[in-house]
Amino acid sequence: MATIYDVARMARVSTTTVSKVLSNTPYVSAKTRQRVLDAMQELKYSPSLAARGLSSNRTYVIGLIVPQASDHSFKDPFLLEIIQGVERTANDSGYNVLLSMPERSVSQNSYDRFLHPGYVDGIVTFETFEGFIADRELAEYALPRVSIGYREDHQEVNSIHSDDRLGAYEGVKHLLELGHRHIGVISGPTNFIVAVDARLQGVRDALTEYGLSLDMSWVTYGDFSIQSGYQAASPLLAAKDRPTALFVMNDRMALGAMRRASEIGLHVPVDLSLVGFDDVPLAEVIEPPLTTIRQFPIELGTVATQQLFSLINNETVQFPSVVIPIEFVVRGSTACPG
Repeated sequence: MATIYDVARMARVSTTTVSKVLSNTPYVSAKTRQRVLDAMQELKYSPSLAARGLSSNRTYVIGLIVPQASDHSFKDPFLLEIIQGVERTANDSGYNVLLSMPERSVSQNSYDRFLHPGYVDGIVTFETFEGFIADRELAEYALPRVSIGYREDHQEVNSIHSDDRLGAYEGVKHLLELGHRHIGVISGPTNFIVAVDARLQGVRDALTEYGLSLDMSWVTYGDFSIQSGYQAASPLLAAKDRPTALFVMNDRMALGAMRRASEIGLHVPVDLSLVGFDDVPLAEVIEPPLTTIRQFPIELGTVATQQLFSLINNETVQFPSVVIPIEFVVRGSTACPG
């Protein structure tokens, strides 16, 4: 079995340098760090987490809190890619990830167990629902913390999110440029911070630019699942003066809306234009392929975890909100109104 001395010998560094790489200590050059990591991989060296923890007063575990039921989360390809970014980045730094998916009504005791002192070195949280207990309870724990999403306290610090407002603006502006003036919106839940505070504001920005206002009677709500998109589209498409286009706040709901349109004899994009959000893999292969706003979920998870390590390693106390750019992708689900 390989030892730290074998790694040091192969990488042509001291055992102290190997220890610094293992503990993610700064002041090791990127070239030297990579040489050590390559040696560890070639030798299949697996340091003892217990031994590392004793020497550095760390657990080498970070917590990842996703305040959604697991049966919903594991069906969401966008969320799974964020988790993938967190996991990869943590593993590259010699850390493990402890995943928790508590219900939003979770008790204080659940957090006490999860965040017991000495159990994790820091936390990445998904800030999604207003009133989620995390914002109230996690503040009591003296642990480094990074939020993916929007902080309920609206502090623009220690958080990572996509440019949701610009993405929604770009999607609705595209429909307006095509000539649509009757535009419906399928939103996420009313207590979902991204949907209410960012993307709806982007919708309003685009409409205002064209001298229009958002008709709230043409806004329906889903829970980001395909079925909820199907259900939320029904009253909009059944209206006597129905929208000629829909802006939908995620791709899965857009797929549900497309299915509902097809059932009642509407053809996309001839009778109805659709714009989604996320650019999940299915968006490109359905017929017609979906015009959407591309997010970069792996990058969200990666940057959040990198920033968490900067807090854990005392390289920074706090950082301003990091906004990950979006990309607008035009495909076959949008056209000029008939």
